[in-house]
Amino acid sequence: MNGIIRYKSHFMAISDRIEADRHKHWMPQLFLGSGKALHMEVHHEPVRCDAIIVNINTYHMIASNGEPIFTMLIDPVSELGRLIRGEIKDRPYHVLPREIAGEMRRAFRHALAADSHAAILDFARQVVSMFPAGAAKSYEDRIEQVLALLDECAHEDETHQVKYFAEAAGLSGSRLAHLFKEETGIPLKSYIVLHKLQKAYDAIFDGENFTTAALNAGFDSPSHFASTTKRMTGMSATGIVKNSEFLKVR
Repeated sequence: MNGIIRYKSHFMAISDRIEADRHKHWMPQLFLGSGKALHMEVHHEPVRCDAIIVNINTYHMIASNGEPIFTMLIDPVSELGRLIRGEIKDRPYHVLPREIAGEMRRAFRHALAADSHAAILDFARQVVSMFPAGAAKSYEDRIEQVLALLDECAHEDETHQVKYFAEAAGLSGSRLAHLFKEETGIPLKSYIVLHKLQKAYDAIFDGENFTTAALNAGFDSPSHFASTTKRMTGMSATGIVKNSEFLKVR
């Protein structure tokens, strides 16, 4: 199958047609193979493993070669994202321990064998539950305010500008940008782009066409949305969407 799953603020995919060019982005990303070991390039070096988390802003590339692969783009400012990044720290990647990778792989194979939406969604829940729980670091109040404003944004150009968030937080644009990077480890402008991508794909999940989803999410044009997707995922937006089933974990 070629399925895309929305779980809270994370995106997951199951596909045997992944052909991602070398790219990097500001989201930790989990990769899990269903059968043979994964063969990847991470941080310009070959890596062979069963399951791996690639750190933010780290070049990587992968091809499924006809084998079903599960991947998860993790919202970097979510509780899960903060916990994972706290574990990886500054390393380019983290190979999951054999016990956890084995448990994930067995659950993945079971979901594939069941070949049903219910089994896939149950597997998505299981993956998240396999990560150790913990208390993620809280952000400074003004950063929490900016994140809340992003969640509530009207997808208009003025609400996707650093100036808009700076005025709301009572800071200069440069001070807010510095504080956001200091607190989250991610440039504010880059996180705004991630947010726009999330909103565009959310709209596609809900049945909007490519053009409407791109414009309503704040991209200048469908081609801008397409080029951003290619730059940040290594794959074309049409390639991601074409022949895909869209599922949401409720």
